[in-house]
Amino acid sequence: MDIGSATAAAPYPPQSSAADGMQDAQARVAAASEQIASGNLDPAVVLDLSSAQVDFAANAKVLQATQENSRRLLDMLA
Repeated sequence: MDIGSATAAAPYPPQSSAADGMQDAQARVAAASEQIASGNLDPAVVLDLSSAQVDFAANAKVLQATQENSRRLLDMLA
């Protein structure tokens, strides 16, 4: 899944930062997965895979929170 298209509109900094973090984590997961698939079971690679998954989830929560806050602000202004 490519998350680059999720930020088509010009997002404000927290959304942009979260999306960048998700893309970085996605790249780290892909790299670690390739190494594991090739037989490299180095604990550092496994740890990087786990860390990237946690980073992706945390950035997804930040993105979700910014969207909820934007929605609440628009509801207050409506």
